[in-house]
Amino acid sequence: MIDRARNLQRKARRRRFVGFSAMGALGLLFAAVMANAFTAAAQQRVAGQWRVHTLEVLLAISRTETAVNAALRGARGYLLTGDRVFLSPYARGRIESEAELGELRTLTRDNRVQQRNLADAAVRLHAYLDTVADEVALERRGRAGEAAAMVASGADRGRVEDVLAALSRAKAEELRLLAVRSAETEAAAKRGDRFNWLIAAVGAAMMALLAVALIGAARAHRRTLALTAALQRRATTDTLTGLANRRHLIATIDTEVRRARRTGRSLSFAILDIDHFKRINDTHGHAGGDAVLREIAAVLRETTRETDLLGRIGGEEFAVLMPETDTAQAERACERLRAAVAGRTISLAPGVETRVTISTGVALLSGEEAGDQLMARADRALYEAKAGGRNQVRMAA
Repeated sequence: MIDRARNLQRKARRRRFVGFSAMGALGLLFAAVMANAFTAAAQQRVAGQWRVHTLEVLLAISRTETAVNAALRGARGYLLTGDRVFLSPYARGRIESEAELGELRTLTRDNRVQQRNLADAAVRLHAYLDTVADEVALERRGRAGEAAAMVASGADRGRVEDVLAALSRAKAEELRLLAVRSAETEAAAKRGDRFNWLIAAVGAAMMALLAVALIGAARAHRRTLALTAALQRRATTDTLTGLANRRHLIATIDTEVRRARRTGRSLSFAILDIDHFKRINDTHGHAGGDAVLREIAAVLRETTRETDLLGRIGGEEFAVLMPETDTAQAERACERLRAAVAGRTISLAPGVETRVTISTGVALLSGEEAGDQLMARADRALYEAKAGGRNQVRMAA
């Protein structure tokens, strides 16, 4: 996608060269006017580059938040169940959160404010990871009571909130910069329009050149809009499966909770987890694991309704948000999904096939609970399904 942006810049430079050559033939006056137009266009291009950079930083912040939450979810899963399968997403979340934070610091190395924000986030991240590591270590040594006491104290939750707060400050700074740079882009475009009107006033020859310039600018604008839309899709979509990512899923859950409460209609939410997914990765590598994740996403699309929102929470966890769906309907839908997955033969490589099963936890929106509470109840039901032998659907209490 960045290559496409660079290609657009190269095409824009070629168009400017043609325009400058034509204007040179019209005399020093026309050359001076076009020099001014070139300055405005250069400013617009630079502002556009900063806009893309800001969007890249926002995407990196979102990935960091996802990794931090994945580490917490994995650790909590292990502490609640004692199942070592949860240590895999916990370890992956630790690695990815530190890696993404390092990438953020590289992206913003020329911004002192962001470097301070991210240095603070790094300190808080290490404190959070150390706290969670202590809880996991206690559980591994059989000191479950002490681990539970640490969890009950809220130390890990407080520290993860500190990390997310620091990242929110970095995000707010980037959004502020995005607003400034967008204003610069708009100002540069207005200056370019004024210069174009001046060019149009000098004669018919300049009118023809202006028409060419405007057509080129319109095309560049449409392509820039398309590129911006693509970046927005990347910000809300899981790249591996094409489903909604965690950030978009949570935002939509909050919206649907408010709508369900306003209309009085039911809303169900399901979290499903691929059973023994670590064995797939250990046996067939990450390429095999990715093939399974993509196939599960395909089964989700085939089995659910168009009105349902499908998302990947992270790792091998998926989610289905089902508006206007009561408990019985949600249970039937998830049973269909479970059976469809169990019956699907998945090709991992030429001549290599496997089958997997899923465990599912389902919760119906109740009373005045918020979206995160709905997710938490579905998550607990998922743990019960895992503990109950896997390959089953459990309804939340």
